[in-house]
Amino acid sequence: MPSTERDSVVLILTDQHRADALGAAGEPVLATPHLDRLAAEGMRFATTYCQSPVCMPSRTSFFTGRYPHQHGVFNNGATVWPDGPCFVRALRESGLYTAVIGKLHFTWRHDLDMLVSHPLLWQLGFIDAHETTGKMSMANLRASEYSEYLRSRDLLYPFYADLHRRVAAGPTAEHGPSILPEEAHIDAWIGDQATAWLARHDERPFFLWVGPPGPHNPFDPPEPYASLYRPKDMRPGITEPATDPVAARSLPRFGISSTDRRIVQEMRSQYYGNISLIDHRVGQILDVLQRRGWLEHTWVIYTSDHGELLGDHGLLWKGQFYEGSVAVPLLIRPPDRLREAPRGAVSTALVELIDVAATLLDLAGGNLDGMQGKSLLPLLTRETQPRQHRSAVFSEIDHRRLRGRPPRYKLVMEAATLAPLALWDLVADPDERENLVGRPESRMVVSDLIDGEVRPFLERTPADIGEPWPIVVPWKSWSHNPVRQAALAGTLLSS
Repeated sequence: MPSTERDSVVLILTDQHRADALGAAGEPVLATPHLDRLAAEGMRFATTYCQSPVCMPSRTSFFTGRYPHQHGVFNNGATVWPDGPCFVRALRESGLYTAVIGKLHFTWRHDLDMLVSHPLLWQLGFIDAHETTGKMSMANLRASEYSEYLRSRDLLYPFYADLHRRVAAGPTAEHGPSILPEEAHIDAWIGDQATAWLARHDERPFFLWVGPPGPHNPFDPPEPYASLYRPKDMRPGITEPATDPVAARSLPRFGISSTDRRIVQEMRSQYYGNISLIDHRVGQILDVLQRRGWLEHTWVIYTSDHGELLGDHGLLWKGQFYEGSVAVPLLIRPPDRLREAPRGAVSTALVELIDVAATLLDLAGGNLDGMQGKSLLPLLTRETQPRQHRSAVFSEIDHRRLRGRPPRYKLVMEAATLAPLALWDLVADPDERENLVGRPESRMVVSDLIDGEVRPFLERTPADIGEPWPIVVPWKSWSHNPVRQAALAGTLLSS
């Protein structure tokens, strides 16, 4: 087993998994026995929030330990420079053998070939890198270990043709069973590769990042997972349309009726199928750790970069500050050697996703200057819990809004002016149906939140990273991309 003098870490970071989509979180229909095992053998953090409800801003915050207004990445069109602050590099410098299998979605696009990106990933801190793209990278056929696996089985072009078909069908029609067999689906393949990596790894203490691109849309589980849940058993979601005025502008894009929720139930059944597929691979990872005797000295962490609205408030995907989009699952299983660690516990402490990065540095003895995350080790290693972890959490998007979420009230505001856009009382109105902004009785609440939480937060977190690197996608300026055009036309049906 790895040296008993140091703990290892398996981090499983999915894409677009909302916090309540877990059996352990009380979802009665969804079967997640292996994620529930993590919760039973460790701690579930029930109120964990990402720093941005969009992929790259959230992941940039996770990597750098900073908020979007500090690193400058507010959308998927920019990235920080590879020599910028990064907790993975700090873990490597602390002596851990760092590896990644799956999606990172942190750096600029690799322009057709991810197989040449190892020097870049080394700068970020990875010794052993097996990076893949996400499910929605339909712009070109970027080479990766996964794409070459599909190519070897004559599945690459059929997969891309099917993906383009789904995207063309639109957001409410892109879900449905994958054309791939289970073992060839990207989430299954990454889970299998991670299991194989753990089975062959030597005795060095390690940090392994496992990055399934699911359950991100399109919701495309392979069989048998596509048929695992019946649409009629799915909750219809929150039917009231968005009352956040900015979110409400997106309602026409999705066109989800407040009365006809059949489409929402269909999507949820496929989304849950994706989650159960990932859950099964989490079970495989736990099994190989147990067989090798490594659970005694290995932390296992499961979380996601942001959530998924799943039809709530008439919306899909992410990009809003409703709970479905901005709250994420967080399960942390401490090593068995920590006999005093709480097991089967649920923490209601307010937690930010960057706190996970701070926790990893804390347990590895690493250091990252400017880290804004707050380690969760005090909550994970003692039976008596601290009285408070954070008084508020913050999330940002597109230079436009800033959100503070103290224990009761959630406030959405303009980033530049701090003008309130939405205020929800999460105790009286947990589904965020009623926007309290503009009511006379809410003015003092808004004022107290801004003066007591938001202004001090901005003062203590100044921007400290230079201008981000804008993502340039050369193929967009090409007059013709023959491979992409052929995939769109459905003419490349085999390699």
